[in-house]
Amino acid sequence: MSDSKITATTISIDTASISHLVDQAVENSITSAITTLGTDPAWLEKIETMINQAVVRRTVASIGSIDINTIIHQRVDENMQKIKVELLSNFSSTGIDDRATKCQLTILDETTVVENTLTARAANFVDSVTVKNLAVTGSINTDNQSWNNLAADISAKTLKQLDTEWKDRLVEQVSEEIQKNGIKFDNVTIGDEPLVTGNQLARAITYSNIQKVGRLKDLTVEGETSLNETVTVVKKRLGVNTEHPDSALNVWDEEISISAGKYKNQEAYFGTSREQTLNIGVNKVPHLTITADGVTSVKKLRVAQYMISHGTIVPNYAGTRGDIVFNADPAADGPFAWVCLGNYKWKTLRAVE
Repeated sequence: MSDSKITATTISIDTASISHLVDQAVENSITSAITTLGTDPAWLEKIETMINQAVVRRTVASIGSIDINTIIHQRVDENMQKIKVELLSNFSSTGIDDRATKCQLTILDETTVVENTLTARAANFVDSVTVKNLAVTGSINTDNQSWNNLAADISAKTLKQLDTEWKDRLVEQVSEEIQKNGIKFDNVTIGDEPLVTGNQLARAITYSNIQKVGRLKDLTVEGETSLNETVTVVKKRLGVNTEHPDSALNVWDEEISISAGKYKNQEAYFGTSREQTLNIGVNKVPHLTITADGVTSVKKLRVAQYMISHGTIVPNYAGTRGDIVFNADPAADGPFAWVCLGNYKWKTLRAVE
C-alpha cells in the first residue's frame, strides 16, 4: 500500500429508503418461498393437517362449553310445535274430512276412543263386541247359529217365568176359592183310597207337618223322638234334658246326671253318672247321703223293727224294746250304748274288760 491519505467524507443515509428496500426484499423472499412451497405436496399436506387439527380443537372446545342437550330439545320442541300447528291448520286428505271443533278421536296402543256417536254403513268386528245399550231399527239376520242360541235362551227363560207366574197365580186362585167356598174331599183319593172318610184320614198319608193335635188315644212312633226340647227317646233309651242318654233312663238337672238301668247281669243300678254326691230323702229333705268316695250317711236307721241311732246321754224318750242308741261321746270308763227295755227303760251297755 502506498502511502496515500484518505480523506474522510460525510455520507448521508436515507432511513426510509432503506426500510422500504428491506421490506421489499423480505416480501420478495416470502413470495418466492411461498411460491416454491406452494408447489411442494408434502408441505401443503402438512399445512392442511395443522389447519384441520386447529379447527377441530377450537370446535370441540366451543361445543364443550355449550349445553347441547338443552339446545337440541328446544329446537325439537320448536319444530314439533310448528309441525302441529301446520298439521292442524293445513291437514287435508281425500279420505278424511275433518270438521270437528274439538278432539273426537283418541288413538292409543290398546284402545281407540270415539268421544261421541259412531255412524257407519256397515261394521265388521273380528273378535267379541261388548254393548251397554243396543237399539236395532232395521232387520236382524235370523239365519245363523247365534240367533238360534239367543232365541232358544230367551224362550227357555220366558217359559220358566211364565210357568212360575202361572203356578203362583193358580195357587192364589185356588186359595181364594178354598177360603170362599171351602174344600169338598168326597172325591179326592190317594192310591184309590178316599183322602178323608168321615173324620179319618187315608192310611196312605204317612207324613205331615202338623204342629198341634188334640187328645191322642193311641200313638206309635218309630225312630228318634224329641218332645219340647226336654224328652228324647233314642235306641231304647230315655233322656230327660239330654239328647244322648247313657242308660235306660238318664235325667239331667243342670250339672247333675242321674241314671237308672242295668249294672251287670241280674243287677240294676240307680245313682249318679258323674263323680257327684247322691242324696235320697223325702219331703225335699235328704235322709240318706252317699258321697263321691262312697261314704254312706243315714240320719235315722231301722233294722226290722229296731231303731238304731246315737246320742250323748241316756235316752229320755219311750222306745221299742230292742232299740239301740250308741254313745256319740264315749269315754274310757263310760258306756258305749244304751238298749231299750221297753217304754222309758234304757239299760246301759259297757265294754267288758
